[in-house]
Amino acid sequence: MKKVSNLKTAILYAQAMYSGAEQDGELSAFHKNAKTLLNLINDGVEEFSIINNPIGEIKDKYIILDEVIKKLKFCNSMGNFLKVLAQNHRLNLLEIILKQFISLYNDKHNIAEVDVTTVIELSSEQDKRLKSKLSDIFNKKIEINYIINPEIVGGLVIKYGTNLIDVSIKHKLDTLEKIMKGTK
Repeated sequence: MKKVSNLKTAILYAQAMYSGAEQDGELSAFHKNAKTLLNLINDGVEEFSIINNPIGEIKDKYIILDEVIKKLKFCNSMGNFLKVLAQNHRLNLLEIILKQFISLYNDKHNIAEVDVTTVIELSSEQDKRLKSKLSDIFNKKIEINYIINPEIVGGLVIKYGTNLIDVSIKHKLDTLEKIMKGTK
């Protein structure tokens, strides 16, 4: 019997999630729930380490899932999907599946998720102008994930996929230092 990779399995589940949520008329809510869930997993929320433990009892995992679903007010499609993953012993793939779903959703809706590092929070006017400029560059609707990092001194660092635009003062100072040392 041929073994399927975790990524292929995650892609199949993500496609099924997309179709199911779309049929239920909950695609937008499901997308929002998926992003919330991914953030919780990335933040290391304790419930997800318990759920991912292969030794744990399935009934205990259902109880925890029900609590999470109710507490976070997830849509029915997300609740059902999480239970299917638990039943199929695939909760260990949840993070990969969510990333694949979000990527699929963004592709189908022409959305670019961009990480922008700044020293301080941008004003609403600056945010609007930045989104407009990035939308022109990437020819997509833009969703920005802001990261505050005082170490860049000033300016911006913009990451989208494999694209990097670094107009931070730290980058300019590092470049100047390399030039002065003769290493560039």
